Amino acid sequence: MRKRLLPLTTTLTSKRFGNSFRIGRSGRLTSAFLLCALFLVSNCRRTKPSLEECSDAHIHISKLIANDETMSKQVQALMLRSVLKPETSEAIIRSCVENKTLLQVQCELSKQKFSELQECKKLGIPEPVGSAPEKSEPLAK
Repeated sequence: MRKRLLPLTTTLTSKRFGNSFRIGRSGRLTSAFLLCALFLVSNCRRTKPSLEECSDAHIHISKLIANDETMSKQVQALMLRSVLKPETSEAIIRSCVENKTLLQVQCELSKQKFSELQECKKLGIPEPVGSAPEKSEPLAK
């Protein structure tokens, strides 16, 4: 009596297994790959911070002010009172979204002391060469 052996290729060519690797038949895998690649590329090119990132940075800076030991208590209280007012806080966050770079906000979030925040200003958007106001010189007679 002979045992009947299944060929090895039947498991590799089964419909379920074989169809998942045939990219030509279905564009789902290709579409998913392209969608992921597009998301990653668009995230890499992002230069403006989101509203949430600016809000986090604002809270972090407030904590840095509160924990700064080099400032007098009166100055700390005054700064915190002005920064944490709802209308001021909203304006600071809106200004952050419009005027700061993503690198600048990430830099601010990484700092441990209030005095270190000055380093982050260097990462701001540089002014275009032609936008500086020119000095007007008197006309020669």
